[in-house]
Amino acid sequence: MKRLLYGVLLALASASASSADQNLAAKPNGSVRITASATEVTRLSVAGDRIRRIIKDQTNFSQINDADTGDVFMRYTGPLDKLVTETGYILTERGATVGYELTPATTHGAETVIITITGMATAGSAASGGSSTASTKTPAFELAAGEGGGGYASGLVAFTRSAIDQFIDGRAAPAKAHGAVVASTSGNGMRAKIMVASGGRAGRYVRPQDFYGPKVLSVWVQRNSLGTNERAWVVVVEKR
Repeated sequence: MKRLLYGVLLALASASASSADQNLAAKPNGSVRITASATEVTRLSVAGDRIRRIIKDQTNFSQINDADTGDVFMRYTGPLDKLVTETGYILTERGATVGYELTPATTHGAETVIITITGMATAGSAASGGSSTASTKTPAFELAAGEGGGGYASGLVAFTRSAIDQFIDGRAAPAKAHGAVVASTSGNGMRAKIMVASGGRAGRYVRPQDFYGPKVLSVWVQRNSLGTNERAWVVVVEKR
């Protein structure tokens, strides 16, 4: 059975984005609806990016992460007479987070699902330290709590957005040192720290992972690519 499964995975991995059975699009922090085969393997890929982690509640899908391509291969393992929609979040290596609804269906065979995240910078421009453009101003939200359930993850997102509305809401980040904390708020067993990211003298590519710590649950970065002396907001949510 394992040989058969990996044989199918290899065949699917050779498929190009142009031949995808489902081409979906979403903005960062948006969501997509995926229909997956209940009897065959489904390949999940993010165009121009790699899937780093999938955060989900209890699931009837087994999955294999391909370290070479950054794709995820899923096979339904639940009862065929009770096909239930699942929810979760896809986290990419470039810091994007996309929510998903995953519905198993017996009417679908082995398929490739390509998700295009609109508004993200290209790999080259995201790594540069030059002046910012509209494409590099996309916020990146990263859950750092491991395999949290869909409802738990939604609570983190809601608490983070509340902190953004309260302390940021269109304001420019102040001229503070990189990592400086300018405000904080607490609630529901969590604390949000409002911080500043600075490009410094040489510019900086700001990753949510840069702010991880033992108590960190999630990180929101207003803009990844910062030029010389440019600044952006960061919200770090921790356990209290």
